[in-house]
Amino acid sequence: MAFVLLATQAIARPPSAPIPGVVRQTNNVYLVENHSSAGMIWYRSGRRGLTVVHLDAHDDCRYVPPETIGKLDQLRKARAWDEIFRLSDLSTVSGFKVRPKETLFDLGNFIYPCMADGTVSRFIWVVPDLSMDDTSRARLKGHLGSALRLATPEFTDHEDGSFSFPLLKGTMVVTSLNAMSALPPGAILDLDVDFFAFPRALTDIHLEGDMQWAPESVCGRLAEMVPDPALTTISASVYGGYLPLMFRFLADACFDRLASGSYPAYARRHLDTVLAMRRTASPVPLPPAPTDAVYEPAYQHLAGLLKLIERKPTEAFTHMERAASLSPVYRKAWLDSAEALRYMGDLEAAQESIRRFEHDMGHATTGSRTEQVHLLRLLDRFDEAEGMARELADWNPDPHLLLLHGGVLAQMQRYDEASEVYHRVLAIHPQDYLAAYNLAYVHDQQGKTAEAITYYRATVALRDDFAAAHENLGFLLMRKKAFTGAEVHLRRALEINPNKATAWGNLGSVLLETDRPEDAVPCFRKALELAPDLAKVHEGLAVALEASARATARETPPRR
Repeated sequence: MAFVLLATQAIARPPSAPIPGVVRQTNNVYLVENHSSAGMIWYRSGRRGLTVVHLDAHDDCRYVPPETIGKLDQLRKARAWDEIFRLSDLSTVSGFKVRPKETLFDLGNFIYPCMADGTVSRFIWVVPDLSMDDTSRARLKGHLGSALRLATPEFTDHEDGSFSFPLLKGTMVVTSLNAMSALPPGAILDLDVDFFAFPRALTDIHLEGDMQWAPESVCGRLAEMVPDPALTTISASVYGGYLPLMFRFLADACFDRLASGSYPAYARRHLDTVLAMRRTASPVPLPPAPTDAVYEPAYQHLAGLLKLIERKPTEAFTHMERAASLSPVYRKAWLDSAEALRYMGDLEAAQESIRRFEHDMGHATTGSRTEQVHLLRLLDRFDEAEGMARELADWNPDPHLLLLHGGVLAQMQRYDEASEVYHRVLAIHPQDYLAAYNLAYVHDQQGKTAEAITYYRATVALRDDFAAAHENLGFLLMRKKAFTGAEVHLRRALEINPNKATAWGNLGSVLLETDRPEDAVPCFRKALELAPDLAKVHEGLAVALEASARATARETPPRR
């Protein structure tokens, strides 16, 4: 009998343990805060050869070395889910608990191991672009070839504008939602809510004002195009910096729609208020309080934001404290508030916001230390700022933290050291336009005009809508009397940002130097309309008016 009892106990299995990182779960629909948890859900399902429909502004499928995949496989076979989570979740790295080099994967590459081991055989990346033209396809192909270390990419273009290529044990497809075809039942639906926050794939500039995709409509469309999914994973990715916290409620709204078939009415009202707030600087009323407790943290956070806009930080903090006590992700509001208060010039309140964040978290994070560096710079405590920035870059030498350290060094006029940091960023990430721009700036500060021009050209090649880079390049070309190029870049800067007085003034100077005083006059006047105290622009306007008058007198025939 003892043997039988032991055998029965060995066969009986306890209920499945909670999956680390999962915030909400209904049947086969899972909501996670950090997207990297989704791969663990797919693997735990036991399914293989899956098709994944991945709506995201980012591909989340980038090269992972074989030795790391081998370590991950061992932990998966041991079902060591908590350890996998510890070695992959963003919070452990940002909380100074796990060094980046020890991680298994992160937000940007968690899908690669799933394709390496056969969990996923067809990966369909649906980008937020309304459509893909030749330029966007070429840009994405270049990124994927580099990110996946493809020696000889075999891209195939399709008539609907999508393209595909073989990857590891499967195929990757890149498409827009408008071009996507319906799939048979059994696929995995994977939605990162930052899909709604960006106008196109890979950009780091969030949408302003209204969204180009309505979340409710997209969820309805997905329910039709991906019927009866094997699993649905939804990610907020707030702590990755991808989804503004004000939109975190959309993750719950999408979860409710895809889990129950009903999009919550409160989410519609909340979104209307958030979008109205983004359209105007005037106060907007709060929506009625939610009856569903799931949306109470978002409601309190929105109330805090509106008080912050009114420059009432004490009242804002009260609402943010309530939100953070109800849902841990809303602790990030303290960091967002610190940044906003810093821009408002209320450094004392910004410091208090950082203190509250670290108190609620129970420790400092790379985010709170980064914000502290910004404050120290404003307080002229540069040695402290540089030391803290250096420690951050040593802990996690990612481009963002390296750029922070380089910025402090440049501010301290330690230009050679700053240049070394920026070159290090470009060695890691050759497409980093900010590193190129900052290299141009430090060269310019050292009087190395040719080098500065080279890096400003590199910057605008990487990021054509970077107004400051175009303006600075135009100014340097003007100083070298390369007026044709100067005019091109100054006009491009003003096309992007028409409210830049110095760019209007410099364009006026270029036009004056190239014997077009009548065209220079309105440029100088626009500059003075925006900034009346620019002495050189007043001087340029006077010269242009005189030259224009002389030209008019020469062209006017004498009276008979």
